[in-house]
Amino acid sequence: MAQKIKVFIDTFYYQAALSGMRTYINELVLGAKNSKNNNIEYLFSHDINHWDQNHKFLNPKNRLSRLCFHVYYFFWKQIILPFKILKHKPNVLICPDYVAPLWRLQTLKLCVIHDTLFWDYPKNYNPLWRKYYIKLISLGLRGNTSVITTSNYVKSNLESLFLKQNFSIKVIYQSFLKSKIDDDRILKTLNLEDSNFLLHVGSFDKRKDLITLVKAFKLLKEDRKNKHLKLVLAGQKILNGNAEVLKELERYILTNNLSKSILMTGYLSGVEICSLYKKALIYVFPSIEEGFGIPVLEAFAMKTPVVTSNAAAMVEIAEGAAQHYNKGDYTELFKTLTKLIISKPKRNHLIEKGSERLKAFSREKFIKDYEQFILNSVTN
Repeated sequence: MAQKIKVFIDTFYYQAALSGMRTYINELVLGAKNSKNNNIEYLFSHDINHWDQNHKFLNPKNRLSRLCFHVYYFFWKQIILPFKILKHKPNVLICPDYVAPLWRLQTLKLCVIHDTLFWDYPKNYNPLWRKYYIKLISLGLRGNTSVITTSNYVKSNLESLFLKQNFSIKVIYQSFLKSKIDDDRILKTLNLEDSNFLLHVGSFDKRKDLITLVKAFKLLKEDRKNKHLKLVLAGQKILNGNAEVLKELERYILTNNLSKSILMTGYLSGVEICSLYKKALIYVFPSIEEGFGIPVLEAFAMKTPVVTSNAAAMVEIAEGAAQHYNKGDYTELFKTLTKLIISKPKRNHLIEKGSERLKAFSREKFIKDYEQFILNSVTN
């Protein structure tokens, strides 16, 4: 190939992204920067290293700040970014944050849609904002566009939502941020013993169904053999989730005298989270709806057995390397956890299968799948 294919990656949203999407953009950028494909040249809208966790637009509490960001975001997507595309003339534009410019550009637009939560759970969003955002997504899919998504489950949902749209949908499994560093001091800080706690990492959104996990844990604590067992709910509480969900959890914990056994850590650093994954007895992911489920892979990487609900995307991603239970059924979750707690061979078997499953989610494979799709799309 005489002339390189020029790929422009829009990293603007990294400054405001939380957890999953932040990891996605970070892995995409790192994969592109380390790519050995001589047929592709990458350009980046922003240097993501300049944005850290304390950036003013990272989930701001102030409504005015949030409004300012959304105005700024619209201005970027619909005015500044199209001008940059006209200037640099890339063959491909990757927008990893649901929204692409609404203009019909000559450049191929690859729009990443991570899930269909905006459509499936309307009550979780402000009605006006949801209507505006869905319209923004739909307008960005006009013209020379393909959709990239994270699982076959989400692809199926998108095909149902956009029956009349003339764009292809490609599933590309993402990678996850590998941390080779951990900090065992967090165990001492939280008064935890190695392999004597269950772990959940993530937000307090209602769909995460943490109340089911807490109810199952209560049943576990009724067995004297589990009197020293603890449950760690790691992640920012209100900032990263729903205040009503937090209140419900706190009431249940207080009513059932579980305050000394259930720890809500608040924000933890990456190395602290890594240490918790590594030392946990079991990682539990009770969410009733996900587009992918990065924590499942993070637990696999730290050789921790995983239990998740039977939400379709997580069953797909785990592919037999995790134990599943019927979502929302805390008694079944209790029984599933009990079997794993008392059986080290079963836990070791899941650890082995998790390590094998991880091979499908490497950073190298992530970017190679992107590049193969780009080459096929541009050259055909």
